[in-house]
Amino acid sequence: MKNKILSNKLIALIIISFLFSNNSIISLFSKYFQLYRGKIYINNCFKTTSFNLNLNLKKYIPKISIIIPVFNCEKSIKFSLASIQNQKFMEIEIILVNDFSQDNSKYIIECMQKEDPRIIIINNHKNLGTLYSSNIVSIYANGNFIFCLDNDDMFIYDNILFKLYNIAKKNNYDIIGFKAIRANNYNSKIFEMNEDPFIINKKEKEVYQPNLKYLSITNNDCHIWGKCIKNEIYKKAISLLGKRRSNTYLCNAEDDVIVFTLFNVSKNFKFIPIYGIFHLISNLTATNTLPKSHLLFSKLFFVDLLFDLSGTNYNEKKYVIDNICILKNYILSKNITFNRKNKKYLERILFKINSCPFIPQENKTNINNMF
Repeated sequence: MKNKILSNKLIALIIISFLFSNNSIISLFSKYFQLYRGKIYINNCFKTTSFNLNLNLKKYIPKISIIIPVFNCEKSIKFSLASIQNQKFMEIEIILVNDFSQDNSKYIIECMQKEDPRIIIINNHKNLGTLYSSNIVSIYANGNFIFCLDNDDMFIYDNILFKLYNIAKKNNYDIIGFKAIRANNYNSKIFEMNEDPFIINKKEKEVYQPNLKYLSITNNDCHIWGKCIKNEIYKKAISLLGKRRSNTYLCNAEDDVIVFTLFNVSKNFKFIPIYGIFHLISNLTATNTLPKSHLLFSKLFFVDLLFDLSGTNYNEKKYVIDNICILKNYILSKNITFNRKNKKYLERILFKINSCPFIPQENKTNINNMF
């Protein structure tokens, strides 16, 4: 009863913040986590109390594997983990991939691991990027479903995993997604709420099946967070990417790569109209911090992937053509100069396009003229 009251208080606080826009996420979640079961205190000191999981760990098989890449996130990882630990659905494993963090993140997650036996920590020997970290860990995930979170994401409700699991299991969905509350940083006001990315009109079917992989691009739903994915679907996507692509260091557009591949192998996708997580849009994104040459490589990588995973007719190859045009505009707008590596990569992509019988010659000529 007490848990329900506290959960309702949190929901009420969030609704108030929508209406009056005078509360920051940090104040809402700080109040919540300081009160809730006394588990976590977000001040200068960091403490946790023991968990009463009531699980027989010798016979314990998780139903959901939650994967979180951890990199220099000492200010946010406490919030993210606390929101997971407060879930009523406890049959989970929490796999944290410490991607060679240089701040206090490693110490924090190790402290939390001592209090929660469901936490598994994997330490990368160097910074390998989100794509590689998520992919390599997913291979060892034991849950029926995989749920990926950024290290600054937080669940809003304490029963969201319970709802997701039961809906997905009952209806045999490959992927199930939900709404997100978003803000620029923990001290900013809430400014956006995600709606169903695939719905075109109210007569659309509830479960989306055909051309999901292309809808993920056109409707900008290339986000791995906020989705519960069947374990076998995730691993099938990793297999489809192949070792070369899965191991590539990317810190930009990595979500686009894995989500497009996931939709490529999925038979259905279900969107439920409830707010599941708070998602932070960091100002320290790869777009603002990485060299332009690496950002260009990421864009080329995605176009290359689109070409290889698209089908054998013009309608499917058209997405490659559209993204080549987007790539050209991106290069012009950012005033990017090609280095030798990226020039060679572009040449290989153009060779594929020129050799493809499913792309009209007129399109090939226009693409070649662009570069």
